[in-house]
Amino acid sequence: MDERYNSPVILVTGATGFLGSHVAEALLARGEAVRLLARRPEAAAWLVGRGAQCVAGDLSSAAALAAAVRGCRAVVHCAALAADWGPWQAFREANDHGVARLLEACRDQALARFVHISTADVYGYPDCDGLDEATPWRDRGFPYNSTKIAGERHAQAAQRAGLPVTVIRPGNIYGPRSISFGSELVAAIKSGAPLIRGGRVNAGLVYVDNVVALILMALDQPAAVGATFHSVDDDGHTWREYFTALCRGLDLPLPQRSLPRSLAYALATLMEWGARARRQQRRPLLTRTAVELLGTRQGFSMARARRQLGFVPAVGFEEGLARTVAWLRTQSAPGSSTVTPVPPTA
Repeated sequence: MDERYNSPVILVTGATGFLGSHVAEALLARGEAVRLLARRPEAAAWLVGRGAQCVAGDLSSAAALAAAVRGCRAVVHCAALAADWGPWQAFREANDHGVARLLEACRDQALARFVHISTADVYGYPDCDGLDEATPWRDRGFPYNSTKIAGERHAQAAQRAGLPVTVIRPGNIYGPRSISFGSELVAAIKSGAPLIRGGRVNAGLVYVDNVVALILMALDQPAAVGATFHSVDDDGHTWREYFTALCRGLDLPLPQRSLPRSLAYALATLMEWGARARRQQRRPLLTRTAVELLGTRQGFSMARARRQLGFVPAVGFEEGLARTVAWLRTQSAPGSSTVTPVPPTA
């Protein structure tokens, strides 16, 4: 083994975000030397207070990336623009070009592992159950879906060139500090947003600690090198079940309205067209990505992770929801889309 593999440092990108903060926290908890890349170092102060190093910068800066990866033994790349609306160029910069720059910075480092966090959205929302990792990408022309495919393409090319890459494709991640499937979803419920197809579709949910556990296994196990793994709680829970649990826990009325997927998609298409025509930055009431996420079955098999890594999720649906609701209740304004993730107490 190259002697540089003896470096203890693990770089986590996106550590001021939802998943990345949980990954960094878990690595610190098990005694790892953790380095963060943060555009706003002050947002990472709570992790620095626990022992993490921090490099100021982002994926657009070759100098910051070089400083961040220097001497690392592993990289966990969580940073991404994960949203259903926004300027195409912002998605390309974060999810496509940013990945390419980070991989280029890693090219001359003797990494033991590069864990690339992709997404199950690369499949293009096929409305199926039992999909495995051999399912081909489907570019729907949506900014997030399209640019995450591009980013994964870069990661796979780096693997073929000799970098020890593991790709993880999470489903819809929820848990404490979640914005998309936490505070923003509650805000949508409070605003009267309808369910799609009555919410009776497999939501492809995964509790954040279960994603983190799989990432740690990918860092530790040689069998993970060169492989792609799903990360979902493949228990078939639906959006209706998730919405119901959130509403009960937060004393909110369950949405009563429902739209057929076809109608919701048509409305979203019109709303997106209108927003672009007006050069509107604010998210439309409906987007095509949101309709597909909430209105298609998202059944992804975990058989490969179980077979190759021995993965077993530690946190079930009921416990995950209880922890999520408890966190949402700590927020000053549950349901606000501007809720700031709050680091846990010790």
